[in-house]
Amino acid sequence: MICEHGGKGLTSDVAAASALYKRACDKGSATGCHYLALTVANSALSACYQPAAVSMTPLLVAEDDLAAANAAESIIAQIALFIGPGIGALVVNLSSSAAAFAVNGLTFLASAVLVLRVGRGKTFGQIGSTPAVKAAEARSEPAETAETSGSSVWHDIVDGATTVRAHAGLVAIMILTGAILFQVGVEQVVHVLVAEDRLGMGADGVGVLSAAIGVGGLVVAPFTARLGGSRFAGLMLAGSGVVFGLAMALLAVVDSTPSALAVLAVQGMGVMVFEVVFITLLQRWCREDALARVFGLNDSVTSATQLLGAIAAPLLIAGPGLNGTLWLTGGLVVIVSLAVAPALHREAVRSADELRQLEPVVARLRDLGIFGEAPQASLERLARSVKRRHVDSGTVVFHEGDQPDDLFVIDDGEFIAASVAEGELNRMRLGDWFGEIGLLRWIPRTATVTAATDGELWVIDGGVFVDALAGPERLPDPLHRTLTSRLARTHPHVIADA
Repeated sequence: MICEHGGKGLTSDVAAASALYKRACDKGSATGCHYLALTVANSALSACYQPAAVSMTPLLVAEDDLAAANAAESIIAQIALFIGPGIGALVVNLSSSAAAFAVNGLTFLASAVLVLRVGRGKTFGQIGSTPAVKAAEARSEPAETAETSGSSVWHDIVDGATTVRAHAGLVAIMILTGAILFQVGVEQVVHVLVAEDRLGMGADGVGVLSAAIGVGGLVVAPFTARLGGSRFAGLMLAGSGVVFGLAMALLAVVDSTPSALAVLAVQGMGVMVFEVVFITLLQRWCREDALARVFGLNDSVTSATQLLGAIAAPLLIAGPGLNGTLWLTGGLVVIVSLAVAPALHREAVRSADELRQLEPVVARLRDLGIFGEAPQASLERLARSVKRRHVDSGTVVFHEGDQPDDLFVIDDGEFIAASVAEGELNRMRLGDWFGEIGLLRWIPRTATVTAATDGELWVIDGGVFVDALAGPERLPDPLHRTLTSRLARTHPHVIADA
């Protein structure tokens, strides 16, 4: 339901799985175990898709379009979930359950081809190599050693947990999603009882209840595109949790099919708002290199709570009964949603204010032309990394032969670049930049830069700068012209080798 559709093909497995399950029962438990094993393998192999997709989206769309992109993905998923069961049932009736799974497999294959078109992305000027790879080449070390040293599954888990623990908003998000997925686990059991015992629809009525949730999501989907960018996004996320929990609690008092479907349609609206705002806030609040790890950690936690909900449901029903289970589970989500609302709101307001404060710096960076068509999210990350540095006249910013570390943008004053072989190379003023050659080519500094007057510099972390240019294979024209011109005077062989 929530944040789970990333690994699904267009054709639903529901109809085919039902037929296979019946066949497994007829053939014996061994065959059933095979089907269960395949199901587990499918879930395990598809688990990496959603974290990768969520972390990739900010690199493909502008910051202002994040919520719209997430909303579009959710709408497409909802439509696919409507179309899928119908196609699955049709194929099963016309052919066989095996054919339905084959068709579903083909939709995955088509999806994989489309995803492959996105590509890995290349770093400007390095033909796909990162600074770590270039450094390894310079030291004659295996590239994979430089790229993967210190990296492991455990390291990724710890890094994701550390990132979450340091951010109150991320902690609140994980608590809320855990509570909601616990309710989802309970729903997987109690919806069968609601459909069969309460509404008299039979077990097949579960599909109708799920369809009502989907209809509600589709109704509200067009209005979710801008929710993630609002100062009130945190309250919207908490509010969607309240709606989600209340809808389940209300099932305890409705006794007619139309009323139940209306309640679940409202729940579907809450689901859609939650999905879009949850993913958008996660993308805004996480640093880019930790986003997939944090989302993966959240997926693991919520999968565990969903499983816990499914296990707890029969125990709850055996105790307080169906109505008590509905009230307790829905009430729990409402209480958790209200409890985390203040933290979510504070972080959403802080994030919106931070973005507003960064706007002048982002606009200045964009006007430089050095970053070409870098996405808004990358420019904002650059702006966050900017450190202002006052430089007195005569100060050496860096020496020829130094290892590259940062990029420098001149905010005030005049600076001279000179080399031992050529003498004075260039005088740079407001709006000029320097230090890009070593970062992009991963070679020692090609000149010494000295302040000719008192000045002000913007210092941008070199790693952030290179990451901001990851994607297209060609440098932005202003940066390419400057880099080529400077290298032609000091290191023409580098241009010839490029």
